[in-house]
Amino acid sequence: MNNEEIVKTKKRLPLIINIFKKIKKKNDEIIISAYCLVKVLGEENYNINDISIEIDDKKYNIDFKFKKSIWFIKGYRINKYVLKLPIKDIINNDIQNKIIVRYKDFDPGRVIYSAFDFFKGKNRNSKIIMYKNKSIYLRQTIKNTMYLTVRDTNKYDYGKAKLKVALGRLLSFIWLKKDLILLYEKDTSKYEESASVLYEKLIDMGYKNCYFILNRDNIKLQSIDDKYKKNIIYKDSLKHIIYFFKCKKFLSTESIDHSLQLRVANKYVMDKYKSPKNEYVFLQHGVMYMVSLDSDLRTGFKKQAFKLHKIVTSSELEAKHFIDKADFNRDDLYICGLPKFDRAIRNEGADKIVIMPTWRRWEANEASINYKNTKYYKLIKRIVDAIPPQLQDKVIVLPHPLMLKEIKSNKDYQKYIPKGEIIYDDILKNCKLLITDYSSISYDAFYRGCNVIFYWEEKDECMKKYGSEAKLMLNDKNAFGDICYNISDFKRVIKLNYDDEQNPKYIKKYRKIVEFNDNKNTERLINMLIKDGIIKKRKK
Repeated sequence: MNNEEIVKTKKRLPLIINIFKKIKKKNDEIIISAYCLVKVLGEENYNINDISIEIDDKKYNIDFKFKKSIWFIKGYRINKYVLKLPIKDIINNDIQNKIIVRYKDFDPGRVIYSAFDFFKGKNRNSKIIMYKNKSIYLRQTIKNTMYLTVRDTNKYDYGKAKLKVALGRLLSFIWLKKDLILLYEKDTSKYEESASVLYEKLIDMGYKNCYFILNRDNIKLQSIDDKYKKNIIYKDSLKHIIYFFKCKKFLSTESIDHSLQLRVANKYVMDKYKSPKNEYVFLQHGVMYMVSLDSDLRTGFKKQAFKLHKIVTSSELEAKHFIDKADFNRDDLYICGLPKFDRAIRNEGADKIVIMPTWRRWEANEASINYKNTKYYKLIKRIVDAIPPQLQDKVIVLPHPLMLKEIKSNKDYQKYIPKGEIIYDDILKNCKLLITDYSSISYDAFYRGCNVIFYWEEKDECMKKYGSEAKLMLNDKNAFGDICYNISDFKRVIKLNYDDEQNPKYIKKYRKIVEFNDNKNTERLINMLIKDGIIKKRKK
């Protein structure tokens, strides 16, 4: 947003534009200081001492060093500020925190990351402060707004890994291999979703330029056939980094950020993520017809975030969801079905009851302090307690990874949580009934022949947390399972759902969202990739 656009909004808001800035830790505080330009739009004779900062609804005083600022062009004043943030205040914040500027009762303003980038971001970030396995730094958005990032420390925050990235990038310029295709799944650490299914199919067809990125410790690595192992690149190896920078074609169940390291603080890596030369096909890790794509918490799935990318969908209805709610064009979408469904099976005699609610991001801070106080945990507890005694030994609880360790330490719940690494595909093979609120795993389970119960006791409250525009795409008319709004409803339908086969009326509703069940999704997708030139047609 430039100055002219701000004026057109007729808003009265404060604005701070950083010229030179630095961040450091001193004692138990993070100290941000900068020379800057200051202006309060709509107010000429403002008192600079009435400007404050808000982060995650907490207010902080900002210390301006010059009480009488130096006047600059168009009413801006040159000043220097110091902002002190107690680490105890921010250490459990959300990962990304917008720094809001306040002036009395004016509209909230923002801090511009750099005056030299004008109103466009350059993927910059500040020095990283490490504190108790957390990394804290300032980040620049695509609109040059300054955010405070507070996340778990990863290996690319350290000097040795940074040098490895620099070396890998340099070698990529002279690397001879061309037309590389990289495939990967969540955190480049999984081998169980559509990317691995597509990868093996491409190798079977004779494509030698396809590579799958996987960590060395993956539990499935030993069982992968040797013909597929040949083109597996180990995560975080120098080869991984070289191929990452060299590659222009990424096929994945996750965003392109997962291809090296999620939330990495490295300008060259961020530039690569956002390069317009990339061709990126989003395979999806689940059918995306649940929480609407215009939700505030789903901005990463908007057209503007994907740019020249393609998205795999499972029906005309799901495609329409991307068009109506995320601004995609029909040509951006491959309606062919998810490749992973080609291998989706359920074992004979499957008898497990799987409980998997959707994670509530807004409860992350509370979960880190006392997980038993979260509504997420209390929901799981209500459901487990309502399962009939004769079915208790069939129950499997799959909590979100951010709470897995805590719930697993609870003696009452240890028996419900699988031991070792959780592989969802293996669990669903033995599932007879899935209980969830809004998880896309419901589509996977139903495809295999499981019944699904949707527990929506807190639906309206959760949708408000997703944003003012958010809504649930499933409803009383199109949901492919029984809906429960309270425990009484749940107790009434649990035994029937466990004992009975899928209801034909639910199968009919499901087929409108997931059209394909012929196990040829991967074949259809490859034909579409060849047609668009993302994959070259093999010569016979």
